Formats: sequence, structure tokens, C-alpha cells
Amino acid sequence: MLKPLATLAALAAVSAPAALACSCLPCDSQPPLLESEYTAGAFVGELMSVRKPATGNFPAETEGGFEYPPQLVYLFKVTRSLKGDMPKYVMVRSASNSAACGVTFSFEGLNAVAVSQDEDGRYHAGSCSQMCWGAEPNRSLITEDTMQTWADPMALE
Repeated sequence: MLKPLATLAALAAVSAPAALACSCLPCDSQPPLLESEYTAGAFVGELMSVRKPATGNFPAETEGGFEYPPQLVYLFKVTRSLKGDMPKYVMVRSASNSAACGVTFSFEGLNAVAVSQDEDGRYHAGSCSQMCWGAEPNRSLITEDTMQTWADPMALE
């Protein structure tokens, strides 16, 4: 009886699809956002619009056995540039769910945004850098009216 159950469990483990889970280093293990080689730009800005992918137009990407969901495209009006030569309006891409390290920005106030840049010049934001705005020395770069887009789960308040 145990042998068929063990075989069934092994078969289920092999045939199960890979799952996404966003995993980030604690902020105190990362360099400050403005000093990080992964941060191509940083700014404070007002969210103007969000473009959700239309069905069929933005297929999910598959890499390393994982299927990544389509990205959302956020349009910001930059009110203060913190790193890099940020244009007045910036389009930022982010995964459409938090399991793929996606970020949700707010229309309710200003957003602090740290971005990487791909080989095509497109800006991307992910939760691993966004969560560190509340940690020093990054915290001193933003004001109280700036929305926190991600809370550092490792921070002790």
C-alpha cells in the first residue's frame, strides 16, 4: 500500500508546475538605493495612469521553468529626480502580481520609485528595491507625503 502512494507522490512532485514566490534580501543587506548598481534611476512622482495588458497582446514570459505574468505599465510625472537623468514623464513596468515581485503604486499621493533599466532602455520596478524606501539611509530621501509602495517585512517599527 505504501509503495503505490510513494510512487504517486513522486509523480505529482515531478509533474507539478513551478510556482513563483518573490524572495528579497533584507534592506540592511542591500546597498542604499542611490548607490546600488542595480538602481539605474530613482524619483518621486505622481502616478498618472496604469495600463493593464490586453489579453493576447502581452504573453507571459517563460524563463527557467517559471511562467512570469504579463507586466503592468505605469506612467509617472516626475516631481523630483533622485538618481539618474529622469525625464519629466516616465513609463515603469512591473510584474502584475506580488508573487513575481510586482509593485502596486498609488494614485493617492506621490510615489517614491527606484528603477532598473533593461537593454532596450525600458524602466522596471520590483518589490525588492521598493520595500527599502522605509529603511535608512533611503528614508531620508522622501517626505511623509510620499506613499510607501511596499513595507519592509524585516523592519522593526
